[in-house]
Amino acid sequence: MKKISHFRKQLMNKYQHSNIDDPIIEFITTKLNDNLDEWFGARCGLTLMAPVFLTYNNCFMMRFPLSGQNGVEKNILVKIRRHPKMQSLNQAVSKKELHSKIPAEYKDLELLYKFYKDYNKNLGAIRPLIYLDKYYAIVMEEFKSQTLREILMDWKTILGFENNINYLLNVAQLTGLWLNSFHGQLHECHEIEGSIQPIVNEIVELFDRLKAASRQQNLANSLQAGFLQKTTSIESKNIPYSETHGDMTCDNVLYSSENMVCIIDVKTKRAPIYSDLGLIMIHPDTFMLQIFGFGLFFRRQNIQAYRAAILKGYFGNQNADNTLINLYCAIKMLDKWVMYEEIMFKSTGRKYLLSIVAAPLLRAYFKPRIKKYLDSI
Repeated sequence: MKKISHFRKQLMNKYQHSNIDDPIIEFITTKLNDNLDEWFGARCGLTLMAPVFLTYNNCFMMRFPLSGQNGVEKNILVKIRRHPKMQSLNQAVSKKELHSKIPAEYKDLELLYKFYKDYNKNLGAIRPLIYLDKYYAIVMEEFKSQTLREILMDWKTILGFENNINYLLNVAQLTGLWLNSFHGQLHECHEIEGSIQPIVNEIVELFDRLKAASRQQNLANSLQAGFLQKTTSIESKNIPYSETHGDMTCDNVLYSSENMVCIIDVKTKRAPIYSDLGLIMIHPDTFMLQIFGFGLFFRRQNIQAYRAAILKGYFGNQNADNTLINLYCAIKMLDKWVMYEEIMFKSTGRKYLLSIVAAPLLRAYFKPRIKKYLDSI
């Protein structure tokens, strides 16, 4: 399998270099040079004095290639948060409020790396190097890898080649194992009896947003009634809560050629563990090609095997609670549907015209799939 950078490939390509950015780049480059010996040992140096810029929807990423002893080649990544319309580093760093959560993000990286560094040879974390508070810049070592999305979207995987399917299932199982260690070893997992009110509140909030964005009151009301009826089946359950990832998508699962899974972009949030499991299980079904292919883009048996591998990695030989799994798969499908409806609601011009066609297709796709999960409870 070809190694591909772990960051999403939907590059915006909007960075426009200007002289006003030069002091920022010079400061960062100097800081890197000053610390290379400490991070990577003597006789290690940058191979380019100017970084390669990768511009993403929510951040600028600067890549600094370096080489060390015995021909070792690595990359240093420097991340600076941005809004999508920002076109320069200076614009990004001038908005102090944009970076209020970045110090906490860096501390989370440190916590993850400290825990996973020697935890398991197949489970990893991004190595943080330094936080440059002057420019709100997170400096880290690049984890050369593919995302789980890229593995799923490989044409050989889509066509069902046996080696590729086995490769996918191995990554899925390690993903489940990583999540289990995150919920239960790095953090403490506690069972709480009858804690359904936060779940009900989450469902009601999602339907309020769906009604506002889609203007489909009858559709939303009928489906909401089905959801709330099913929550009564978990009233007496002990629901396991822990610190969760908060955005457990296929884009945030990285897999290296050394058979190591690393999960990024942790947005730590106290919630039922099934919240993370539900999202990673249903995420392939929310890819655009799967939606507009009416669920036929991925082979059903391969997606079912993918989901089973995640659960096997997470629970091992223990039994999973299928009621909570199906409920959270339904909730996460609803959440993605709401996201698409809100995007269409805010669209203008040509995108608005496209949304007129897309909206009925999205509703015809999501409603029966959500209902299927609810009927399984």
